[in-house]
Amino acid sequence: MIIAIILRAVQFIFAVVVLGLSVALVKDQDIGSSPATINYNAFCGGFGMLVAILGISAIWVEALGGLVMAAVDGLASIFFLAGALAVVITLRGISCTAKTDSNWNKMLDSALLNGGCVHVRGAGTLCGADFGQASQRCKKNEADAAFEFMSFALCAGCAVLSVLAMKRGSGTKGALV
Repeated sequence: MIIAIILRAVQFIFAVVVLGLSVALVKDQDIGSSPATINYNAFCGGFGMLVAILGISAIWVEALGGLVMAAVDGLASIFFLAGALAVVITLRGISCTAKTDSNWNKMLDSALLNGGCVHVRGAGTLCGADFGQASQRCKKNEADAAFEFMSFALCAGCAVLSVLAMKRGSGTKGALV
């Protein structure tokens, strides 16, 4: 039971970090609304928090354990993996620190990093982020993806442990997780 509580506490902390980083990125959006990827990652963080709370509750409420938690953890792991992959694929080929012209152009082209852009007739495209802001947004996105990958692994592991506990006959609770 102690292990289960520790795993769920870590899961909750990771989800809080994902939510916090995503909300910080939403708040840093200067022009227009934030990209769907960032909004989705905020959802993943909130959903992960609920799953962790549900997992802690399942330790004492038998109806929530076993297959229910395995399914919920499996769903959370899929959500976290999708969010992390979306960020990693979007940031592929971009360095958060390289100050080259080609890297800066890639940063400006990335909706995750540019803080929003507006097209002004005669003046071209104006974006909300300078290099320092885009670099900080890049680092926050990378950290968000890293915590989503760790949350994916944790939720997938909890789902597997729940199923194994059920098959081993530890009851429907899946007492390990």
